[in-house]
Amino acid sequence: MVRRRETRKKRAPFGVPREVVLLSGRDVWPYTFIADDSGGGCGKVAMPADAAIEDVQAAVFTRLADLTRTFHGVEIGIVWSPLTPDSWVGRVGSLSTDVGPPP
Repeated sequence: MVRRRETRKKRAPFGVPREVVLLSGRDVWPYTFIADDSGGGCGKVAMPADAAIEDVQAAVFTRLADLTRTFHGVEIGIVWSPLTPDSWVGRVGSLSTDVGPPP
């Protein structure tokens, strides 16, 4: 008798982001995010030091929104506020819970 291989659903490498910290940099802007499951991650946005903060924040949002949509099927929004003169914190909120194709 032939057995079918058991397939397991891959777990997302992180939960839904809830907070983002963005730091200013020279040629890269590092950021860290904290997720619902106490996990998180980090990354960098390659932009010059004199780039507009709105552009850098939009780049960080785009990356996190794409990852969250892919892994969790959730649309997010980020509200940014200054943390220090050279860092910002973003509060992440869920906009919807279903972005999949209609049945």
